[in-house]
Amino acid sequence: MVVWDEENAAHLLSRAGFGSDPKESAKYAKLPQSFAVDLLVNVKGSTTRGPGKSGADATDVDDRAALKAWWAKRMVKARSRRLQEKMCLFWHDHFASSLSVVKNNLYMAMQNATFRYVGLGSFHTLVFEITRDPAMLDFLDLKLSTKTKPNENYGRELMELFVLGVKDLLGVDNYTQDDVEQITKALTGWQIVNDVGSFTDSRHDHGNKTLFAGKSYQAGPADLGVVDPAGVLLAPSTNVIDALFAHRDSTGALTMPRFLGKKLWEWFAYPNPSTTLVDEITAAFIANPSGDPKGFVIRDLLRSIFMHDEFYSAQAKSSTVKNPCEYAFHAIRALKAKTNGKTLPDHLDAMGMDLFDPPGVNGWGHGLSWLSSGLFLARMNFAQALAAGRDSDLKLVPSKVIDRTSQNASEVVDQILASLGVGAEVPSGARQALIDYFEGATDFLDPTVLEQKVRGAVMVALSLPEFQVH
Repeated sequence: MVVWDEENAAHLLSRAGFGSDPKESAKYAKLPQSFAVDLLVNVKGSTTRGPGKSGADATDVDDRAALKAWWAKRMVKARSRRLQEKMCLFWHDHFASSLSVVKNNLYMAMQNATFRYVGLGSFHTLVFEITRDPAMLDFLDLKLSTKTKPNENYGRELMELFVLGVKDLLGVDNYTQDDVEQITKALTGWQIVNDVGSFTDSRHDHGNKTLFAGKSYQAGPADLGVVDPAGVLLAPSTNVIDALFAHRDSTGALTMPRFLGKKLWEWFAYPNPSTTLVDEITAAFIANPSGDPKGFVIRDLLRSIFMHDEFYSAQAKSSTVKNPCEYAFHAIRALKAKTNGKTLPDHLDAMGMDLFDPPGVNGWGHGLSWLSSGLFLARMNFAQALAAGRDSDLKLVPSKVIDRTSQNASEVVDQILASLGVGAEVPSGARQALIDYFEGATDFLDPTVLEQKVRGAVMVALSLPEFQVH
């Protein structure tokens, strides 16, 4: 069983949110582990939505900038809802839609709000809401798909990227091209009417569709309800989404829980978990202890991840590169800096993560791709801006980072590294180089030492390899 201490509490807050400062980590470490995890996962859905206009003002630059700054600031400041915002970012990557394609700030703000409202609840509900989401209807052309001109884009990605994956964990195909064509017909009829996803029966293909095991499905209005070949209406719970969720892989296990469980483990812990581990963390997800009528509650899956001993292993703490949001927001939180959020989207874009505009339907690349030479230089530019920050865009107060009564540079360096959560990982040589940077300074009440040396040391510490991973 894992030892619940400040190190593990800090790891939880780093992965299930965007980091913490030592005081906050200590606070969570004093709680029972299960209670600390429940504080994060048991958050009710929020209807909060960022700014955004539709129609003629959809590409307004200021409107777009305001939406991006609003979400960046919210992610930085989130405390009780930190996991909710982290999951908004996950879902934005999972159900990727790009503002540069949709060209409607309101639609992107609405989609972001959907992630916030149902992103910790039933995955079944979330998939349905995304199916009729205006941004997604536009991005993957489902709004254009009719009985006379079906469009395969959404149906294909619904199976490939959103619910099943191309292959199961043993490498066996989960669906065929015929399944793509059948589900495409089942999803025809959706439009955007007055900025809302709306089902139009006259545009829908009412013929029988066969998915996976020869069962005939026919999509209908509102809840994608289906009828059998004889025209008898089936129970509302029997629909296209249910057909996907009932899909079993080549071993007979439910495909969707394994697919989503693996992806969430990789987002929060490390790549390529074993099938045994995936099955362990998805057991409660399948059993539905929350009792949701639609089942498959995300918070149940996340609770299993955060309570699993392997989540606190050495591999889980050091094998994943922080994405730009994790890197920048952790730095701000750990150093008790402040921001109005206005410049954050530009920094994130330079680091490779343009909010509301992932590069394609596959979302962003992850891992070492975040640390290419150009993107790493952008991280250093952010580190410099944060360390030097003295205004509302970014404001760092050196006296809040260190104890000004410290007697020597060694103590100050250890305080900076501890704030960033890397004190135990930084090699002795790198630590000594930071100490030497202070050139023997001992008076940390001296404004010159604070403004030059402490700020400079912060910038260097933010560039350390150890702070790029978690």
